[in-house]
Amino acid sequence: MKKKAILMWILFVVCIVGTVALRYLSDRQDVQYEEVSATVISAQEKVMTNRKTHSTYTSYEITVKYDGKEYDLKNAHGIYGFNSGAEVTAYLSNGKLYANIEGVESSTPLFYAYFAFLIASPVMLGVAINESVKAKRK
Repeated sequence: MKKKAILMWILFVVCIVGTVALRYLSDRQDVQYEEVSATVISAQEKVMTNRKTHSTYTSYEITVKYDGKEYDLKNAHGIYGFNSGAEVTAYLSNGKLYANIEGVESSTPLFYAYFAFLIASPVMLGVAINESVKAKRK
């Protein structure tokens, strides 16, 4: 094999090891958040359509009020239970309110790095295979 193909396989292995290590660290990190009670101001469900593929995507825009400030509630999976005026449990972290703890945990830089390596791994596998095929043809 040529040097470039070997380098791509090494990068693929680094991506796999990085993905596993970052997932391990991400699962064990201590994320700081505060459980608070917020009042729902509005909750809307928006269905958007992709112009090219004509597939639809549902987005939930929920606005809540906590401590005199309005916040967009992040990581909501629906509007059920978010009626106007209702008191809901939310999680405050880094100046943002989340609908659940998973939203708090998946908004850290460590989780973003894990996700980047997760995407890079199959990409690097494809590149490594492609470079190996090119090297064998020569």
